[in-house]
Amino acid sequence: MPSPTPAVDIQSLRRLLHLLDPQQPCLYGVSRRRRLTRHPFGRLDDLVGWTAPSCWTAAALVAPARAVGPEGVDEITLLHLVARSGRSISGRQLDHHIDLLSEGTGPLDDLCRRIIGLETPPPGGPNRAFLDTLWLDRILAVALDRPLGTCGPSVGQVLALRPDDLDWPAIRLRCAGGCLVIAGITSAQAEWFDDGSFARWAIRLMPDPVEALADLAQLLDGPCRSMLRREFGGRS
Repeated sequence: MPSPTPAVDIQSLRRLLHLLDPQQPCLYGVSRRRRLTRHPFGRLDDLVGWTAPSCWTAAALVAPARAVGPEGVDEITLLHLVARSGRSISGRQLDHHIDLLSEGTGPLDDLCRRIIGLETPPPGGPNRAFLDTLWLDRILAVALDRPLGTCGPSVGQVLALRPDDLDWPAIRLRCAGGCLVIAGITSAQAEWFDDGSFARWAIRLMPDPVEALADLAQLLDGPCRSMLRREFGGRS
């Protein structure tokens, strides 16, 4: 990815950081005439599925945050900006001083890129761990939904909940088509994501597998617990 032009990016950073509402995270659009469009949001999830107008040349997310350091906690402002050219830049402001950071990754970068219709980096890890955690999440949902005093699910029912062994493109396509349910991602949102951003977003929505196994150890009967111990080894 080409490096940004420092003079333009510092100017944009200063302008956007000074416009921050400390109580309200905000998405900004930069138009071809350097005009700013303001789009406040409550949570990052509110921006999933949102598409910018074609006049936007860049999208930027600005939000207050806390930085924990050796001297305590500082109130800072974070910004991540992505241009339609694919260039990106991150910055933070503390006591009116702005530091440029390395090109950002993660949910902020993914959202900015998808909002302006750019591709994101491909999935960075194996899908097997995600599918295993999705399986645990399904088992947990069934176990918690059963009426009080009843048994189950059985070993057969637990095995039937196991997802097919799919790669990330196939997982996203099934979710977009309504054939695979992932809590927190609608079919329309799965279609809005590309494979990389979908994978990273889906992973962050999953429960901690160790905690899920510990919960299931209290909810399942002996045969199911033994089967999960065999499947997941020493993680429980």
